[in-house]
Amino acid sequence: MKHDMTHLNTPKMLQSAQALIDHLITWGEVTRFELSGFAGAQEWITTFENAGILHTATTDIWSLSPEFWSLLREESEKAVRIALFQVPEYRGYLISILAEGAASAAKQGLNDEVEKWSGDELLPFLSAINRMLNEIETDGKRIIDQKADQIPTLFASLSERQNNWDNWNQTLLGRTARPQDLFDFVLKRFVPYAMPEPCKTHGRTPALLPILPLVDADGNAQFMNLVPAPWNVSRSDIQSGIALFDEYGKPMSEMGTADAARNALQDALIEQPFYKAVTQLAINHYRAKTAFSPSFELVLQPGAGLSGVALFYETRKMGLLKDWLPPLVQCQECFAARPLEEEQVANMMENLLALDILEQADDNLVLHEDFQSTLMAGRLRSVFRPGKSLQDRMIEAVRKHLQKNQPQEVNT
Repeated sequence: MKHDMTHLNTPKMLQSAQALIDHLITWGEVTRFELSGFAGAQEWITTFENAGILHTATTDIWSLSPEFWSLLREESEKAVRIALFQVPEYRGYLISILAEGAASAAKQGLNDEVEKWSGDELLPFLSAINRMLNEIETDGKRIIDQKADQIPTLFASLSERQNNWDNWNQTLLGRTARPQDLFDFVLKRFVPYAMPEPCKTHGRTPALLPILPLVDADGNAQFMNLVPAPWNVSRSDIQSGIALFDEYGKPMSEMGTADAARNALQDALIEQPFYKAVTQLAINHYRAKTAFSPSFELVLQPGAGLSGVALFYETRKMGLLKDWLPPLVQCQECFAARPLEEEQVANMMENLLALDILEQADDNLVLHEDFQSTLMAGRLRSVFRPGKSLQDRMIEAVRKHLQKNQPQEVNT
């Protein structure tokens, strides 16, 4: 269903769209509480719902639709292009420019070019282009038989041409001009981003690792005076933030004292899929001392920093923890994880150290002594034993990797 887009055509409103999209590709969703920070937020929510980009998880949470989970791995500029190119009213306008350009080229006898476009760049849009041509050719007279200077006039009568898209064109195409002068820009700037790539999650919810600002410049955990923010508000569909507050800004546990706040922050942090994977690696190492089971180690490499922590399995170096974390997160069976940046890994390790979940022992990162004592406590009764099955799946994933990469014996 088409709706009036004039109120979203100002540069300021396009900037607010970019801010909202940046939030969505970082967190996967937005709550009503968070929407207060975006100008014209409700109008953009309606627009993105109309474009199929968002769906309503609850009455107060909007998440990226699974078809657009691929946006979670895109850079901001590309994500903004992909998202705004899905808005039906603007998308129809751009396709009308492709249709007019093809018709004008055919009129000029550029048959080879039109044939190439039809089987390549324009292929995904041919049904929409033909619908527009059918709308124009109502009197049975083909557009190719019209005079060349009449073609722009005929296309100008289409409903897709009734809005002024100059600001959108300037932002997304880098050029403002008459539709008949924009064909090359639409072909270059719109077509490559018009069809979002499918996100291969195999039906699993994406797990993201944003930067969580728990550590200040002095390396101390900031767990006092917490307020609802994207990083600590409960997420509905995409697992990214840590659940200290719900979508209404209400604390999800009692945090009246410093100890209560610290405990709540620890509990919430280790449920975030990436933090959970690292914590379970450390718990496995701690358990293996008495259980005589295969063990992981998190080893600090000289001069590498926290982003360069290496993963060892049974004293064998497996590579960087950074590269192993996505498949180990997926061992949680309900999450699909994307690759990590070095700063994300460093931030995660800093926070685990600052909250005394991990500590440094010589060249290893191990489970903190204080945290060890909580493993059998009622507060964290779900961490130790249920974690064992996750640790077993991690071990199995590493074993399969080793088997797959073993040198094959050569028969003589």
